[in-house]
Amino acid sequence: MAIIITYDIHSKHVEFKKVMFQLGYKDQVLDQHSKIIYFPNTVLYHPTKTAIEARDDAQAVSKQLSVKLERCISTIWNSWAAIYGEPFN
Repeated sequence: MAIIITYDIHSKHVEFKKVMFQLGYKDQVLDQHSKIIYFPNTVLYHPTKTAIEARDDAQAVSKQLSVKLERCISTIWNSWAAIYGEPFN
C-alpha cells in the first residue's frame, strides 16, 4: 500500500531526504496518465510502506542525524488532487 509522509525539521534537510531516498522514498510520483507530480519540499512518497512504517523511518532517520523531528504525518496515498508543480533545482 502506498503512503505519503510530511515532516518538519529545522536542519539537515538534504541529509534527511538523502537517507529517506536510500530507504525507497521519492519526492515525485507518476499519476495514472504518466504525468509527474512533484511533491512539496517536505513530502515524500513510498509505494509499499504503511503509515506507521513511514513514521518510524522518519523517527529513526532523525535520530541517526541528531535532528529533532518536530512534526510528522503519514497517511495512505489513495484519493488525491494535485497541483503538479515543477522539479526542485
